[in-house]
Amino acid sequence: MLTEGQTKYLNKLPDDMKMTVKEFNPAGLDIADKIINEIKLIEPSLEVMLLGSLPLRIAGQEDIDISVFCEKIKQPEHVASFKKIFGEPTRQGTNSIGWDFVKAGFSVSVWLTDPNVETTKAQVKIFNILKNDPALLKQYERIKIESKNLSYKEYQRKKYEFYNSVLGLV
Repeated sequence: MLTEGQTKYLNKLPDDMKMTVKEFNPAGLDIADKIINEIKLIEPSLEVMLLGSLPLRIAGQEDIDISVFCEKIKQPEHVASFKKIFGEPTRQGTNSIGWDFVKAGFSVSVWLTDPNVETTKAQVKIFNILKNDPALLKQYERIKIESKNLSYKEYQRKKYEFYNSVLGLV
């Protein structure tokens, strides 16, 4: 079972976009640390969190997902600082502003995002659950590995269904 927001997101994805899965690459952690340190130098008051498969040390898309928590109403105060490091934002969400770029072969997403929004809370909650439950983490990694020949849309659907099951939303 999917939420309305998840279904809307899936409907926006192209059907021909393929899922890629690679083994955990520890080099991504060093790159992420450098980016996080850059953020903390210019915005020391904001909480920064590395999310996704990389900090969980499992197979993934060889990407770096960094969330910087800031209430939506205060985000405009911080955008100029982020532009100095990452340039113009590449994505604008309802409650977030994003920058996408490639660094040393890793696809990087940095999101200035509102921590009080339910989707952000759920993302952090599922990350913490997976980080602290080896059996669920193994199950999640298996979903990723088994999805490597599927479309990205189908993988995302499986991931959402897993998340919703873990969060008790089913």
